[in-house]
Amino acid sequence: MYWWYLLKEILLIVKCYRIVKSVEPSLYEQGLRIDWIGRIYAVIQLEDEELKQPEILQQSIVIQSLAPITQILVKYGLSDVMYPEIIKVGNEGSYLIIMWPDREYFELGPFLTASLGTGIWATAIWAIIHYILPLFN
Repeated sequence: MYWWYLLKEILLIVKCYRIVKSVEPSLYEQGLRIDWIGRIYAVIQLEDEELKQPEILQQSIVIQSLAPITQILVKYGLSDVMYPEIIKVGNEGSYLIIMWPDREYFELGPFLTASLGTGIWATAIWAIIHYILPLFN
């Protein structure tokens, strides 16, 4: 079942990549940047008075400032598949926002686990066909 979910996830990532690359000029106009695999980047800089606020309040300000980015994603039909990852950059009040499709199966751990399981099943079926079934002939 893992392989089916992995295939669907890869197709979703390819779809997002194609859409993002096709609208790249309009994203640049909005101050957003795109990398070579289709992730959307933005840097949000907090004002001096916002920097004096507690960390939890700073994070809520950053989330509120995602509204223009969300409107762009809605415009191109990506709002339901791309999610933000928010990373604080240094102590200057800068936050890096990375918009990327949610990845659950497209990671090394689940891939290796599924490959091992598939290999064990394939080996068992091969052994049955080659060693056990000939005993019944």
